[in-house]
Amino acid sequence: MAPLPEKVPLEEINIALPWVRTVPDVFWFDRRLRAWFSAQDRPAPLAIVISGIGSDGNTTKISTLRAALYGAGYHVLTLPSPTFPGFIVSTSTTGVAGDLLQDGRDLYAAMQQIVAHLPHHVQITEVDILGYSLGGANAAVVKSIDAVDGKLKIHRAVMINPPVSLFTSVARLDKLFAISIGSGDAGVENLYKRLYTRLANLYRLSDKVPAEDTDLLAAAATVLKTDADFSAAIALTFRIALINMFFAGDLYAGTGVVTDPQHPPRPGDSLEETARVLRGKPFSEYFSKVFAPYYLAHRPNSTPESLKADNRLDIIGATLRSDPDYYAQTNSDDVILDKPELAWLQATLGSRIAVYDHGGHLGNLGERRQIADMLDMLSGRWKESGQ
Repeated sequence: MAPLPEKVPLEEINIALPWVRTVPDVFWFDRRLRAWFSAQDRPAPLAIVISGIGSDGNTTKISTLRAALYGAGYHVLTLPSPTFPGFIVSTSTTGVAGDLLQDGRDLYAAMQQIVAHLPHHVQITEVDILGYSLGGANAAVVKSIDAVDGKLKIHRAVMINPPVSLFTSVARLDKLFAISIGSGDAGVENLYKRLYTRLANLYRLSDKVPAEDTDLLAAAATVLKTDADFSAAIALTFRIALINMFFAGDLYAGTGVVTDPQHPPRPGDSLEETARVLRGKPFSEYFSKVFAPYYLAHRPNSTPESLKADNRLDIIGATLRSDPDYYAQTNSDDVILDKPELAWLQATLGSRIAVYDHGGHLGNLGERRQIADMLDMLSGRWKESGQ
C-alpha cells in the first residue's frame, strides 16, 4: 500500500443550498449538504473528490484518497455521490438521481457554493477533480461543464474505475444479484442468516470482539469465504444503494411505485415493508418506473433509448479525446466493464489511461502504484513517468 500521512486535518461542512426543493418530512435529517474539507496551511491546489454510487463523502476509499492527496500538498474537498440520499435531498434539483448531465450540473453548482464559502485564509492555486466508480464519470462530466461555464476553472480530471455506460454497468450488478442471491427478498434473508451464523460461531470461539469489527459490514467481511460469498456481498451492497435511490426518486417524482403520492411516509412511520419490496426490485424497474417516466415528461422528444444513450461517457467522448487534461485508471478485470467498453476507454484516452492487470472494481485503490500514477496524472507528470 502507498505510504500515507498519519494525521490529516478534517473539517465537516454543512451547507444549505439556495435552490433546494421542498424536503419531504421523512427526510428531516438531510436538509443540508454535508461535505468534508482538509486545508493546507499554505497556498495549494484544491483536489475535489466525488464518491462512488450510493456513498457519502467520507467513505474508507475517500479517506485513502484524501490522505494521499493531502500528503502530496493538496487542499482536499470530498463530496457524496449524487446518488447518495443526503445529496438527493439537499442538492438535487430533480430528486431523481442517475442522470450524468443533470447530476453533473447539480454537483457543479454545489462545488461553487462550497468553494465560495471556504475560509478566507484558504488560498487555492488551481482546481483539479477526481472520483471513483460512478464518481469518476461524474468528475469528467463536471469538468466538461466547467470548460463552458468557467466558474471553477478546473484544470485536470482523473477517473478511477469509471463506467462507460452507467445503465449497462448497473445491469451487470443486477445480474450478479440474481445469480448470487436470487430474485426475491428470501434470498437476502438467507444471506443474512448465513452471515449471522458464521459471525456467531466466530465470536463464540473468541475471547473478545475485535474493535474494527464493531461495524456489522466490517464484521461480515471477516466471514466471507468463497467467490460466491463475495459476489453476494458486492451485489447486496449495490442493491442497498439502489434501494435508497429508488425510494427517494419515487417520492420526489410522485410515481407511486412504493410510496403513495397523496399520503407520503412521515417521520416515525415504519418503512420495513417498503424496504422489503425494494430489495427485490432491480435497476431496470427503477429506470422503467421512476427514472424514465420523470425524464420523458421533462425532456421533449426524448425516448427510453435516448435516455440510456445520454448516460454513457460517449456524451463527452469528443472532449475526452481532444482535451489532454482528462486521465483514467482502471483494471482489465473490472466487473463493471466489458471488453468493448475497456477498448473504448483505451482508444478514447490513448496514453492518458493506466490499465492494471488485476484489482477488479476498486480492489487496488490505495496501492502504491495506483496512488503514484494518480498523483502523476493530477500534476501533469504522467507523460514523463510513463505507464
